[in-house]
Amino acid sequence: MVAKYLGQAGLLAPAVVLDGALGIDLRDGTRFHDASFSVTSAVDVLRSFRAHGLEPCIYVDEQEYDVVLPAVPSTCAAHVDYLGSLARVGELDGTVTSTRVYGFSVIGLPHRDLVDVATALSAVGAEAHMFREQSFGGWGVVVAPPLVTKWAGVSAYCRSRGVAAADVLAVGDGDNDVDMLQRAGIGVAVRGGTERAVAAADHLIEPPEDNGWSAILELIDEQPAPSHALIRPRPVGEDEPSNS
Repeated sequence: MVAKYLGQAGLLAPAVVLDGALGIDLRDGTRFHDASFSVTSAVDVLRSFRAHGLEPCIYVDEQEYDVVLPAVPSTCAAHVDYLGSLARVGELDGTVTSTRVYGFSVIGLPHRDLVDVATALSAVGAEAHMFREQSFGGWGVVVAPPLVTKWAGVSAYCRSRGVAAADVLAVGDGDNDVDMLQRAGIGVAVRGGTERAVAAADHLIEPPEDNGWSAILELIDEQPAPSHALIRPRPVGEDEPSNS
């Protein structure tokens, strides 16, 4: 999905996707990070959704599709339409026990329908993030594997290139960006983002529709040149998730 939309803009580069669960160089398909759910964790997440009457989308990494949908998905119809041919209808129980799973989501529902399941998902150890959905309306909840955040994928890329965290400039606007914003050398939040994202950042920029991205170029120009490329890695500490 990421390759499709970036390719339309002529942009193919290393990509950290699914809230840090997967890292792939879109130019040649090389994987520099792979942190899927264990079967036990995936089963626990699916049970938590179903305990609250929800049938989630399940994100996988198959050649012809990225998402497995139940016959009657709980995510909103507009989200299903957006996924289009990149999703297929399948049996969720079989998916979580036989396929590498990288994420779950339900998007475009009222806040009251998601707040309890988000709490339950966190209780089983998954990285669950609830957010106001801008594109489809309502709210969404996305789930990454336990201990996996966007920084897990970014740091894996950095290690593969021999660069350090001090030279990473990270941009985010949601609670699922907080860990990345805190660990990067420069954290940049988007005005209108969540309170936690704004508090974690060193700088604040305007939203993209107000040309906020141009301010990133100014921030880069203000920084001393890194010793290797644009970013360099921080040594892996005990608090960093593994790539397994």
